[in-house]
Amino acid sequence: MKPRVFLSDNDGTLTVARRPIRGEMAETIVAFANHFKFAIVTGSPFHDMEEQMPPEILTNPNIDYWCNMGNTLYRNGKEVYNANNVIDFDSFNPVLQDILKNCPHQFHKSFPRHHEIHANCAINFTMLGRPEVGEPSLEDRAEYVAWDAKVGQRRWIINHLNELYPEYNMSLGGQISVDIVKKGCDKAQVVDHYKDKYDIAYFGDRIYKMGNDNAIAHEVVDVGGTIYSVSCPHDTMRIMQILIEEDKKQAV
Repeated sequence: MKPRVFLSDNDGTLTVARRPIRGEMAETIVAFANHFKFAIVTGSPFHDMEEQMPPEILTNPNIDYWCNMGNTLYRNGKEVYNANNVIDFDSFNPVLQDILKNCPHQFHKSFPRHHEIHANCAINFTMLGRPEVGEPSLEDRAEYVAWDAKVGQRRWIINHLNELYPEYNMSLGGQISVDIVKKGCDKAQVVDHYKDKYDIAYFGDRIYKMGNDNAIAHEVVDVGGTIYSVSCPHDTMRIMQILIEEDKKQAV
């Protein structure tokens, strides 16, 4: 029987989006990693993890960090693997900007010239933009989330990008952004690194169609793994605590 490895999304699953992890959740992750192999799989770069996670998680020898859509692996705070997948952003960007400009749904606080676009192995851009003063406020985020749920701005953009770039996966990235990554270079690729040695399970809050956990969830199911669909960090923490207690009982 293979040992189990648990893969997990970060924002919305282990932490509130873009916010430091909460104390009890951090304690639960450390305890969980003492019972099971654990890996965090995120679209964000590692320096974002350093802002969200305490040292006892960042340098835990039982926790792997797959960052940048699973293209780079960190252990003990150091990069140990890089897939070197890079998107040709210069040719992609004019089409993207044209779609953003012509979208019939425009949020009244959205300024296209301020869209922050990260481009390396993946493209990530926020719909609110990030002016020099910093992140959008929590109030602006909440207002956009409610508005986008009604009009579907991001879904409109994704549908139009899908028609032009079928070789890419487009997904809803977090609360206010869109993720673009070449197929085979997204978070799903992480499954290949574990499937021969482990039974795989995955925690994610955006398993649904167009969600940024959808591709990796399908890959886990394809190899016979287990999916835990959660709605918030508290859900994940509760499931982890149950699994810890079950593992203790089996060890007796």
